[in-house]
Amino acid sequence: MIQPTKWWIGLPVLAVLFTIVATSNVEKIEKDLGDRARAALDKSPGAIEGAGVGVDGRDVRLSGVALSHDAVAEAVRAIEGQEGVRAVTDATTPPPLAKPFVFSLERKGKTLALSGNAPIPGEREPIRAAAAGKGLELSDVSVSALGAPKNFVALASYGVALLDALGEGRVSVSDAALTVTGAAADFDGYDRAEAALAAPPEGIAVTAAEIAPPRISPYIWSAAKAGDVVSLFGYAPTRQARETLVAEAASLGKASDQTRVAGGAPGDFAAAATAALRELSKLSSGKASIADGVVSIEGSGKTNVGASAVEASLRVALPKSFRLGQVAVAAGAVSPFVFTARKQDGALSLAGFAPDAASRARIFQQATRDFGDAVQVDLTVAEGAPKGFAEAASAALRALARLDTGVAALSDRKLAIEGAAYNAKAQFDVRGRLSRDLPEGYESASRLGVAPTNEEIPPTRLYAALSETAARGLSFGADNSIAETSLPVADSLAFVLLRSPGVAVDIVGRFAGAGSDAESEAIGLRRAEAVRNYLIEAGVEAARLSASGAAAADKSGRRIEFSIR
Repeated sequence: MIQPTKWWIGLPVLAVLFTIVATSNVEKIEKDLGDRARAALDKSPGAIEGAGVGVDGRDVRLSGVALSHDAVAEAVRAIEGQEGVRAVTDATTPPPLAKPFVFSLERKGKTLALSGNAPIPGEREPIRAAAAGKGLELSDVSVSALGAPKNFVALASYGVALLDALGEGRVSVSDAALTVTGAAADFDGYDRAEAALAAPPEGIAVTAAEIAPPRISPYIWSAAKAGDVVSLFGYAPTRQARETLVAEAASLGKASDQTRVAGGAPGDFAAAATAALRELSKLSSGKASIADGVVSIEGSGKTNVGASAVEASLRVALPKSFRLGQVAVAAGAVSPFVFTARKQDGALSLAGFAPDAASRARIFQQATRDFGDAVQVDLTVAEGAPKGFAEAASAALRALARLDTGVAALSDRKLAIEGAAYNAKAQFDVRGRLSRDLPEGYESASRLGVAPTNEEIPPTRLYAALSETAARGLSFGADNSIAETSLPVADSLAFVLLRSPGVAVDIVGRFAGAGSDAESEAIGLRRAEAVRNYLIEAGVEAARLSASGAAAADKSGRRIEFSIR
């Protein structure tokens, strides 16, 4: 049934349907206009950075950073010419002013990323070309901005060159300040980077540069000293460490540096190398070296420097991460060159230095001959002895042999002797002979007394004491006088007799090989008389002594004997 009065009830429904249809048509129109506007923009590349297209009905709104006023105007005209577009609003803004103007270039492998601020894209093409020229692909994620340095292209190209030298790294620029970090793959790259850093573009200051040098293994370093020149070879971990070591070498003489900066150094390398250089300063010539964590040194020591001193010093100075290798240091000259002989309680001790092994052997032989087996020797062969030192030491021993107790000290060319002589004759002889026996250029000083005789030897022990002393041997010259080498024995015999006063002694000289027994007996008598005369000169009362001769069965029986009367 028709109800005309209720037709209005369907109007809301119709309105909704109309709105849905109208909205759907508007969306289609706006999408179509937006697509065509964007297509028009694509025909003007470089016009707007971060371009945005907004459509409201048939009105188009452009946003973003306008990189070119003319290009944006052309883009606007192109969009206005699109069918259905009623109006175009240009809402683009010019590039912002960047203060400071900051950008960076970072290399990873063959890719070079540009980030931060940059001029408009057209002005970045030289950077892309520079990267391509080095075989690098530029990834540009920068944001356009005003305020770029006037030499931006040169500056960016400089950054590309730096990163071409490095395997990986980053160059950052803030206005006129540049920093660089990275690692060099090889020495060629490191050298190129160092050379580039030494000559930045005009107006740019390199404020920080941390470039890791190539790593080396094994890590070696050495310093060779010859004359007044110290030559450095091998590697140093940093430029600062290298400069420190060159300065240390220069303190030893003229420094010749042929080292390179390289990575891979063990521990506190600079401290170890410095310690090695300081020990090298103690050598007249030689070489100190480091191989990874092992420090070695060889050469010839200066005056009073030997291997033991260098080794001990190095062990204290080396960082814990290093160990000591070979120490082959020939002892340097000794100064003063000293020799000391001390006689006490019948024993002799020798200390100091000898010019050579042969001299040391001769000194020891003389000592055992004149002092018996109770000889302790602590003589080191060393350089630095003045001419005639061994002869002076021999003269000192001859003088000391005529003392009961005493010390002979030889220092370079000066001999000092003090002690107690066996008797007054020995005291007088020693003083007189020192100046004659010493080589030319040597000086002597003596402070001698006479040994006391208050420690008496009882008559019952006199024979044993004389026989024991005579057993050391008495030698005679061709004229049957006592040989100089036997004077210490004769002095000792006098000292024994002076401590046993009042006892009469017969001195018997036995000899064989003169031809007949009578001739042998005569020679034996002359030798016994020579001993008697010497003992009298040494202070023994003449009345106590008698002399006689006897023929011995063979040459092995030649000797001086004593008998108590």
